[in-house]
Amino acid sequence: MKSLFTVSLLISNLFITVAQATETEKVQAVSLQTLVKLDGQVEAISRSTVSAQVSAKVKNIYVDVDDRVTTGTLLLEMDDTELKAQLAKANAALNVANAQSVQAQSEYKRLQGLKSSQFVSDSDMTKAEAAVQVAQANINLAKAQIAQVEQQLTYTKIIAPYSGVVTARHIEVGETANMGQPLLTGFALNQNRLILQVPNSLIGWIDNSQSLLAQNTEGQWVTLNNLTIAPSADPLTHTVMVRANIDKTQFKQRPGSFVKVAVATDERTALVVPEQALVQQGDLNAVYVQLDDAFVLRQVMVGEQHGDNVEVISGLREQDVVVKNGAEYLAGH
Repeated sequence: MKSLFTVSLLISNLFITVAQATETEKVQAVSLQTLVKLDGQVEAISRSTVSAQVSAKVKNIYVDVDDRVTTGTLLLEMDDTELKAQLAKANAALNVANAQSVQAQSEYKRLQGLKSSQFVSDSDMTKAEAAVQVAQANINLAKAQIAQVEQQLTYTKIIAPYSGVVTARHIEVGETANMGQPLLTGFALNQNRLILQVPNSLIGWIDNSQSLLAQNTEGQWVTLNNLTIAPSADPLTHTVMVRANIDKTQFKQRPGSFVKVAVATDERTALVVPEQALVQQGDLNAVYVQLDDAFVLRQVMVGEQHGDNVEVISGLREQDVVVKNGAEYLAGH
């Protein structure tokens, strides 16, 4: 089939009578910007590793790599036996401090009542007052210890800070985690960004336009304006990092995926035809060109797509008249 199509393109005297209802369009020369293609990589904006904030043995791990979790999900639980014992000890210390405070205040009030009868010296009153203050300080210390242990107990339960995906487990059940040791890594799926390394020769164009073109999931080119450009180049690759936030509804690629990116540079004049004018067979493209009272099928070489039009690199001249819907015309004839 392909060979027959190729032969038909090479036969210049193959004409089809022009139908009166055929819709045509003139080949136009338009001003286009040259697009230099690069590869960008999708990266999660929220990506984090949760680490141990207490030293304890891992009791349970409730998630695995690639599991999806929601905000507040219990991910990992550490043994809290020792901390609960410390909490009980701190509560007992608070009870002792409260009892000592009651006793100190009672003694202070008793001495205060005797002071008017001059049976109590100033030194005794000073000691009693100091005992009350010490007892209150012990109460405050015990309460602080309780608050500290209670806070540490919350660290034994690792909770998902946001909805996302678990990407790595750094510890197993039964192992002892030291303070600061990584436990789990994950990233959020709701917000991504695009990272690309741009050659120095192109960074000026991005600086001037403050925009990029990126191909979304549907294959459409979308303009990205919210750019962050690194202030310096990488000394090894001599490229500059450019970062752009992307809309999750348009770019459904997951973190780690590659995305085609284009940098618009200098303008040039090019011929374009409607995309629907193309008749495609494998890798070959052709259009029906009007010649006097008939149409001839002519092979063309095409370039980039620009909206509903396609750039024609060779095979046509400006002001040539082509059938606007080549496939429809072919089917009807």
